[in-house]
Amino acid sequence: MTTIAPELSHLPRVRRPGFVNAVEYWVRNEVLIERLSRLGDRFILTMPGTGAWLCLTDPRDIEVAFRAPAEDMYMAEVVRMLSPHELVLGPRQLTALDGSEHLEKRRMLLPAFHGDALKSYTPTIEEKARQAATSWPIERSVPALPLAQDVALEIIMAVVFGVTDRARLDRLRRATLELTSYVASRRFIVQMAITNARGDRFQRRFPKIETLKGAVDAVVLEEIAERRRAGRSSTHDVLGRLLAMTDEHGRAMSDAELCDNMRLLLIGGHDTTAATIAWTLERVTHNSAVLDRLENAAAAGGDDTYVDAVIQETLRMRPIFPFSVRMTKQPLELDGLVVPAQTIVVPYIALVHRRPELYPDPDEFRPERFLTARPGSYSWIPFGGGIYRCLGASMAMLEARIVIRTLIEQLKLNRSPTSPERSRRQHVTFVPGRGAVTTATRRRGADAMALSQDVRASVTPGP
Repeated sequence: MTTIAPELSHLPRVRRPGFVNAVEYWVRNEVLIERLSRLGDRFILTMPGTGAWLCLTDPRDIEVAFRAPAEDMYMAEVVRMLSPHELVLGPRQLTALDGSEHLEKRRMLLPAFHGDALKSYTPTIEEKARQAATSWPIERSVPALPLAQDVALEIIMAVVFGVTDRARLDRLRRATLELTSYVASRRFIVQMAITNARGDRFQRRFPKIETLKGAVDAVVLEEIAERRRAGRSSTHDVLGRLLAMTDEHGRAMSDAELCDNMRLLLIGGHDTTAATIAWTLERVTHNSAVLDRLENAAAAGGDDTYVDAVIQETLRMRPIFPFSVRMTKQPLELDGLVVPAQTIVVPYIALVHRRPELYPDPDEFRPERFLTARPGSYSWIPFGGGIYRCLGASMAMLEARIVIRTLIEQLKLNRSPTSPERSRRQHVTFVPGRGAVTTATRRRGADAMALSQDVRASVTPGP
């Protein structure tokens, strides 16, 4: 029987074994979310291998959790309990670090994902988005998710890795797809479930994973070695920026750290952004008024305000991760409740986004919610928050914005005659159940629209 700390024993909870909750989360997540939505601002959810979670849905509580000092609230420790995150991505990448070590590495990485850095990546993202629109299947129903995965991977390889050698690029693409395919396989998912139930924290050897990781790292190390031999540095890709960075003690990142962080960006950025693009297409093709307004906004050009609002509303209704996680290292004081140390605290993103006092008629897809007000730091949290907020959030929004805008400009998306798609689990993310099935035709004057994109790209400020 799961032990619940006395301080938390009065809170509502689902009174059933943890493994039942886990199965429902894995195979019927929307049913679980509906069940949990009736439990209020704070409740207990038990899961196998980790015990009782304190789940939070009130932005005031979430603000306290997100603003806790680095040494008082950890994330990597609990992620290590729940998933093969560190096994696949490595022990030296940002999301495997906690406390001051995480803060130091985050400060080092942050400049590569904000401000002038994003501006320098924009022309490349636009080029890849145009290529995706040009090759999009026409006049037949196709799932958009694999197409979004393709363009997201091409963008990541170009913007993050900056690999230009064609043979090396092909090897990187192949190695990445083999690793992600294995992680998504039924075999590995069963291994993950067993490991979670045992609570062994993925400390056993997984030779297949190590081999597949090694194939990705080999390409990265070749690229690093070539740049160092040639004395080349670049501000047009993330790898180039990281090679030039040093920490506060003047130390550069080691090759092992570079490999782990490149794997994080390649795999994490690829899957999550692709899911966002696919969900956005699924949402707009099931909402005629939104699609009409989105088309008008794209045709007007020059202002992505409505495009951003559509993506923000999509992430409100269909967050890629349903919750975030933390582990208290010191007692956490919420209003009227002291949470003991060593408690797993879960800001439940999907439930926060459904609160009717924050989002009236929360089941309605209304991008207009975000036209008059900025998303709240503790009420719109698809990227988490605080010192552990997703480092690539701004890049993910930029990429989704450019891809969606370009697709709308060049393709006429048909309204979907089917019912909205339910979510299904893929890897550790949630994606459209049928893959976001869409039907498109080529727009007249698409070449002129592409030309306008070229003009915009040419005048985009560089580094």
